[in-house]
Amino acid sequence: MRILKSLLTLTVALVVGSFSSQLMAHLHDTESLTIGTRAPALNIEHWVNDGQAKFQPVKDFETGKVYIVEFWATWCGPCIAAMPHIAELQDKYATKGVQVVSVSDEDLETVESFLMQKVPGKDDQTYAQLTKNYCLTTDPDQSVYADYMEASGEAGIPTAFIIGKQGMIEWIGHPMEIDQPLAQIVNDQWDRDEFLEQLAEQKRATQVIQMGMQKVMGKLQSGDSKGAVEVLDGLIAEQEDGPAKIEFKMIRIQLLLKEGGETAATAFTEFANENKDQPLMLNQVAWSIVEMKMEGIAVDDKLLAAATNAAELAVAASPTDGAILDTLGHLLYQSGNIDRAIEIQTRAVENASEMKAEIEPLLKKMLKEKAENAETDSKETENEDKDPDE
Repeated sequence: MRILKSLLTLTVALVVGSFSSQLMAHLHDTESLTIGTRAPALNIEHWVNDGQAKFQPVKDFETGKVYIVEFWATWCGPCIAAMPHIAELQDKYATKGVQVVSVSDEDLETVESFLMQKVPGKDDQTYAQLTKNYCLTTDPDQSVYADYMEASGEAGIPTAFIIGKQGMIEWIGHPMEIDQPLAQIVNDQWDRDEFLEQLAEQKRATQVIQMGMQKVMGKLQSGDSKGAVEVLDGLIAEQEDGPAKIEFKMIRIQLLLKEGGETAATAFTEFANENKDQPLMLNQVAWSIVEMKMEGIAVDDKLLAAATNAAELAVAASPTDGAILDTLGHLLYQSGNIDRAIEIQTRAVENASEMKAEIEPLLKKMLKEKAENAETDSKETENEDKDPDE
């Protein structure tokens, strides 16, 4: 949840980053590994963790079992952030024939050194302890990376591959998006054909976005941000409802945020009202305002109110998502509504899992500030009640 400082970089990131890695892989016509193809054998050099002896090293996939092959690295923040979730998945599905194999391509010493480090906010827990229940490995010759990541056209990590009960690739994507497809695959409810249709539609949308963004980037590179917005207006008008139209609208909002004012607030509000059922999307655009405020960028009251409204809609659509609640908590605090901010941030912490250590400090800060304000008010009242002649 971090907005990039460079507007050009941000625009590119929105185009590429808002689609999961599973989509970007399917832009490559030369890929040799995709949904429905047989999963390559795992020729892994170092098995660092074995799930506390619950699992054996895997080379060929056993029929009837489900495997998650996930690629990570010690330098990859999102990979590290996904570790608690991966550990939870392994615990949940250990008795249902699921084995997680997490693969780095770094040398063994680098991985072992990383595992000895403490997990932030987890007292004395190390990463070795955090990941001890699943198979964490490293393959410095990158043969497995080549067989999976390169063969499927994947470029970014973390990326997970689900290998189904017949040894076929069933799903490719970010490990934080894996819960629903994994449950369906384990329970023999997975519709591979439907997933392929979704990917094809996403691929078409991405190609439209890439072509449109070439025009937008041309304007931005020449310093014509107003012209870039006009190009986006035309692209939005051309599109039927769908991913491409939504993406162009999101990019338009990000460009307008640079200018602020009534136009940005109005665009923000319109986008939020049109996407009430898309809490993650609303959270993304609302968080951009949080980041602007945190970086000292001026945000007028109308835009802050519009962002708060978007965050409220996101919470209404997803009331138990810790990250979404955290965004609303930040915006309420930035708006000066500390009592409601504390209420929402308390719920955020209660509903957080992996990111609890990240969001809890704001709650503590607000509680401390409220207590200090109450103490100050009490002293002022006490002084006012004193007899001035005393």
